[in-house]
Amino acid sequence: MENENIGRYGFCVEPYTEDATGHVSLSFLGNQILRCAGMHATAHGFGYEQLIEHNLVWVLSRLVLTFEDRPKTLEYYTISTWVTKVYRQFTERLFRLEAENGEPMGYGFSIWAAIDYKTRQPIDLEKLPDGGFSSVLLPKDDFPISGAGRVRVKSEEPVYQHQAGFSDLDINGHVNSMRYLEMILNLFSADFHRTHQIRRIELQFCNESYCGDTLLLFREDRNENVCDVEIRKGDAVIVRAEIETAAL
Repeated sequence: MENENIGRYGFCVEPYTEDATGHVSLSFLGNQILRCAGMHATAHGFGYEQLIEHNLVWVLSRLVLTFEDRPKTLEYYTISTWVTKVYRQFTERLFRLEAENGEPMGYGFSIWAAIDYKTRQPIDLEKLPDGGFSSVLLPKDDFPISGAGRVRVKSEEPVYQHQAGFSDLDINGHVNSMRYLEMILNLFSADFHRTHQIRRIELQFCNESYCGDTLLLFREDRNENVCDVEIRKGDAVIVRAEIETAAL
């Protein structure tokens, strides 16, 4: 996958970055995936540093991750990322997770919007500074991951509650997207995580939440391997998620 428009970033699973199963934790890996998106965008002139000069910031709308495996302690791995599509207010970005030997371990699909930092309204991506990233688009081809689907949770009985604090916040003062993933993963017991693998994570970011907000999680199981989750703040849905697991 040698192409100047593809960003490739190497990492090692340091001892403080694993979860209780000995694999790199999903939230840490998720943050690295998003970091790679930022580094790739910056390298091509449309990263955070370039956009904030125009009062613009990137907002993650959808994230889908699939895994065959995850690297373990002291193992090396690579995350590749590139932009594949732009349509008015949204852009699609893909990811590939590889083991040190080049074998694929997982894939990612994401949808982003650029918004005005003050008005919080999305902008036309074709009007990004210096023409945006139309010159670095790569076709999706037969990428082995499907996009986001529909998630709806009808339950009105919360199964978990979290009050957002300072350590949950990102640089923009909102709850970090991977904090939501950690809340969702906490719906499964430690024994479940030791005996099952997370095969697919789908996150749909609907609204923002802030320090002091009380977040309630609602869960419905479709079957023994798939469940839907909603994180709500009052009547507002903050995140919708689908989690697919498989027994080891």
